[in-house]
Amino acid sequence: FDNMDQRSWAFWCHAWLSATHRALKPGGLVVCFIDWRQMATLTDVVQAVGFILRGSAVWDKTNGRARPRKGGFKQQAEFIVWASKGALPERAVYLPGVFSEAIRLPKRHMTEKPLAIGREILRLVPEGGTVCDPFAGCGTFLLAAKEAGLNWIGCELNAHYHSVASERLAA
Repeated sequence: FDNMDQRSWAFWCHAWLSATHRALKPGGLVVCFIDWRQMATLTDVVQAVGFILRGSAVWDKTNGRARPRKGGFKQQAEFIVWASKGALPERAVYLPGVFSEAIRLPKRHMTEKPLAIGREILRLVPEGGTVCDPFAGCGTFLLAAKEAGLNWIGCELNAHYHSVASERLAA
C-alpha cells in the first residue's frame, strides 16, 4: 500500500483501525511501525477512530543499515506509534523510548522488524493475552507472541510471506 496517495492511505488506515478498535477489549493496545512520511496522518487517524494516542518510540536501525541521503539526513529510524482503547491497565513494564537494533540480513520481508524488538514490545501484553498482527509479513510478532506463551493470530495476503511466516512458526 506504499503507492497510495495521502488521502487514500488515510481512508484505508481508518478502515482497518476502525475494525481493530471494535475488536479490542477495553485497555487493549494498537502498535504501528511507520516512517516519517506518514506518521502525522497515522496519529490523526488513530485518534479519529477513537483510540487514545499514548505516544511514540523510535527504532534506530543503526548506522550500518541506514539509507544515505545526499545533502540530508540518513533514513536511520522508524517510529513506533502506540495507542489504547480507553484507560491503560496497570502494568509494571517499562520499555525504552529508543530501540537500537540492526535487522538480520538477508531480510525475509521488505519491512521486516527485528525479533528482539517484537519480544520487547510484547512485554506490554498481559499474560494470557492475544496478539493480532493484521499485516504479519514474515511473522516476527507472531513468533515473539508464541515464544512468550501468548495467544496469537496473523493475517498475510501474500502467499510467499504466509509460507515464510508459517515455516518460522513451525520451527
